[in-house]
Amino acid sequence: MEYGVCLLPVVPMRTEPSEKEEQCSQLIFGDVFLILEKNKERALVESLYDGYRGWADKKQIVEIDSEDFYFLSKAKPLYTAERLNLVRITNNKTKQTYIATLPFACCLFSSKYQIGNYTIEAPEVALIKQTTFNQDKLKEYVDKFLYTSYLWGGKSSFGIDCSGFTQSIFKLFGCKLRRDAALQAEQGVEVRSLSEAKAGDLAFFHNSEGRIVHVGILLSNNQIAHSSGYVRIDTIDHKGIISSEDQSYTHSLKQIRRYF
Repeated sequence: MEYGVCLLPVVPMRTEPSEKEEQCSQLIFGDVFLILEKNKERALVESLYDGYRGWADKKQIVEIDSEDFYFLSKAKPLYTAERLNLVRITNNKTKQTYIATLPFACCLFSSKYQIGNYTIEAPEVALIKQTTFNQDKLKEYVDKFLYTSYLWGGKSSFGIDCSGFTQSIFKLFGCKLRRDAALQAEQGVEVRSLSEAKAGDLAFFHNSEGRIVHVGILLSNNQIAHSSGYVRIDTIDHKGIISSEDQSYTHSLKQIRRYF
């Protein structure tokens, strides 16, 4: 088996081995993955975090040995605390150094460490640990993503989709969500009605065929944070999400689930 780590701020994962194909997800800085297959230009990778698979440009990933993979997979992660975080990366083999501008909630392991040929230094970057869920922290983390543009397959504060948003928030509380909304709806336990919902529950929404196509984080039983056009906070009732702009219904409520 071959392994890799992402040492760029964001790397697209695509459905097929071509730059023209759909972005299905992303690797963000610090993500560790398995390399399942390679051709001349691209690699089929599987995220260690959520098992999601996609094709990445080989020039955008760093291969690591089994020893580094074991270290990264077992170490307790720390996460970048601001929307923009400057990290210095040095290739000790080529002596090249670059400054990477990382989004919120990227994974680091200390303010200085070495992976393979690379030294990562972040002496002035504020880092946060995973913590148990609490409502104040939830609102703080949601605020870091507010007004981030919606991006299909996005997983960062540079651009994010609905399930990437929920997954990114929940990992800060040590809750490992799967990648897509329909898969996240298979986790947790059901909440019978919106009146019984609490902050931190996820609300799922369906299309005309009854298929789950959207997810958001409840901040209360009448407010929801979600990525739709951009990360926003809207009103919710038993029918669905009500746009704060024109008071129209934008998403139809399917179910609510609890994870904490």
